[in-house]
Amino acid sequence: MLLPEMITSFRDKQQFYARIYPPELLASAPHDWRIFKGRAILTVRNDTVTAVNRDLIGQLPGDAMDFPSVDTAEVDHSQEAPPVELLQSFEPVSLPPSRLTLKVGAPIILIRNLYPKEGLCNGTRLVVTRLGRRCLETRILTGEFAGQLRVIPRIQLTSTEGELPFIITRRQFPVRPCFAMTVNKLQGQSLDVAGVDLRRAVFTHGQLYVAMSRVTSVAGLSVLLPSTAERPAVENAVYPEVLL
Repeated sequence: MLLPEMITSFRDKQQFYARIYPPELLASAPHDWRIFKGRAILTVRNDTVTAVNRDLIGQLPGDAMDFPSVDTAEVDHSQEAPPVELLQSFEPVSLPPSRLTLKVGAPIILIRNLYPKEGLCNGTRLVVTRLGRRCLETRILTGEFAGQLRVIPRIQLTSTEGELPFIITRRQFPVRPCFAMTVNKLQGQSLDVAGVDLRRAVFTHGQLYVAMSRVTSVAGLSVLLPSTAERPAVENAVYPEVLL
């Protein structure tokens, strides 16, 4: 599918990042929680989300703090417990990173329902305002509780059955960085500035439409294409049987 001329496209990821998160904006992020309100990069795969978040946390000013998880595995008494290094190498979608790297001002997304009545639901986007070993001080980015302070504690989280060779219990903050997130994670929300990373093609029916429709104005929409792309075109996944 050929992209309309009014959609800005990039083939260089650093230029794409700078369009969505200009350097001057990132420089003020530790002092202004509103910076990331209404803007995000959308991708179609979780591994791309991880790579983009790693790139952008490095561009945010300030000192980073690493939070290693404490992992244990549920195994039969007859089995030897897996080494910690192996457990921490697993990064299933249902669990936060085994090594979480954060900075003050970084956007994060909650991956568990902690206190829905106070706005702490799975999918809530927040900004880190203070880092602590046992808890994170944050502000909610959007919705009814936007701007309000919330404290996120370390909790025990368990992987889902069948996701890994064994059930892992991970003690970690129930969050992930969210400069970028998957298209599916942002369904139902709107953005003023959105970047759609299409270096990997969409693979489910309607995914491209959902990604493109998250932005409130086409002026705020940018697309990152593969570096080898000869023209501003993308693949679109359409299953005719869904439409019949």
